[in-house]
Amino acid sequence: MDESLISVLMTVYNARSDELRQAIESILNQTYENFEFIIINDASTNDTEDVILSYKDNRIKYFKNEKNLHIIASANKGLDLCKGKYIARLDADDYSAPERLERQVEYMEEHPNIGGLGTSFKRLHTNEEVHFPTEPEDVKLLTRYVMGCIRHSSSMMRRSVLLENNLKYDKNCIYAEDFKFWSDMSYFADLAVLPEVLTFTRLHKDGVSQSNLAWQNKMVTVVLLDNMIRDFQCDKKYLYSILTKYIKGIAISHDEFIALKNHLEQVINYVALRVSIPYNFIVRPFIMKILKKMV
Repeated sequence: MDESLISVLMTVYNARSDELRQAIESILNQTYENFEFIIINDASTNDTEDVILSYKDNRIKYFKNEKNLHIIASANKGLDLCKGKYIARLDADDYSAPERLERQVEYMEEHPNIGGLGTSFKRLHTNEEVHFPTEPEDVKLLTRYVMGCIRHSSSMMRRSVLLENNLKYDKNCIYAEDFKFWSDMSYFADLAVLPEVLTFTRLHKDGVSQSNLAWQNKMVTVVLLDNMIRDFQCDKKYLYSILTKYIKGIAISHDEFIALKNHLEQVINYVALRVSIPYNFIVRPFIMKILKKMV
């Protein structure tokens, strides 16, 4: 077995000290111990560095950016630093159940076709458990055309898939880079989700995602539409011109609306026939939301 079968990657910028400690300790206290823990401090201006350096565990590999690179560049820097067969992600305000890494590496070892693996998770701000489909075909189709199924802080990825396909976080997809990442991976490897709640997440009203929610939703829509246009038979030039209008905030015509609606119906029919019950029932409402955003 490799010295570090898993690389756990966390990027941190001005995290709350109590939440950062909980995140770090949730990894250090894993039942599975064969990992390196790469923590990148993205030029924080609070006590983040003091919190990280207070832990004397040789599995921690600490890096500090001289200037704030922001989340995408820091995450890609972290991917380059990881040496493990698998890379697990965790945000600095979330934390993992003690058995998370053990369960994920066990699954990944038993399923060499899986490139990315999430888990069910609990939203701490609502006390709600979130369960996504678990089977690879369901996860692939929904991730590519409907919605994200892998929560970032629950994710584990096969590093070889990244290296072989030059897969990184897309700098042009700010605030939705994780969604784009899993969408991209679905073209190179299978994805799956463990049914157990192994991750606990927080949502701060002043967080990056919440304060940029409108743009994030727009970028998710762009990713989904790009996949739909690329993967299905259609007048690609025409539909891409409609997508370009949406990106630029230009209203589309009635004829363009009808063309897009007809194409979305084609996607709905394809996906709904291939996704398991009950998830096939969410395909139409989710995809038709895209049409409503276009007008």
